[in-house]
Amino acid sequence: MTLTIVSVIVSSSALFPRAALSESNRDEQAVENTYKAYVQAWKTKDIAALQDLISDDYMAVNFENRVSSKEIEIATAKNDAAWDAMKVDEIHARVFGASAIASGFISAQGKKTDGAPFSAKVRFLAVLVKQNGQWQLAATQSSAVKVPQHSPN
Repeated sequence: MTLTIVSVIVSSSALFPRAALSESNRDEQAVENTYKAYVQAWKTKDIAALQDLISDDYMAVNFENRVSSKEIEIATAKNDAAWDAMKVDEIHARVFGASAIASGFISAQGKKTDGAPFSAKVRFLAVLVKQNGQWQLAATQSSAVKVPQHSPN
């Protein structure tokens, strides 16, 4: 029995070399960091960072169900609400060569133009591509998360 377990472990090591697993983990971490940098650039209206983080052929479906391009997204970021806080609460990434998928949740708090505070919780799905050694967003989709209303008992 012990010999069989050792044999399985040795065989698994041959099939999944440590270097390949650690490279995959590094790529997943790089994808997650790229998406987090995108969220931070959006919050701070860092247009130069957004230009670098978003692929030129980017497509998005936003929480208002509108399809847009890189140019429209950057214009939206420039004119967006004043965000007091915006962060990625949860993110999971999977890498497939030079492409990746990231999914998770973002929470944010800000102020409307009239100064009234608001908060948002968003689920996102993003496709990233590695171009010239850099991960960039190629497509995103986001939707508002509805917080369940609890009725008094």
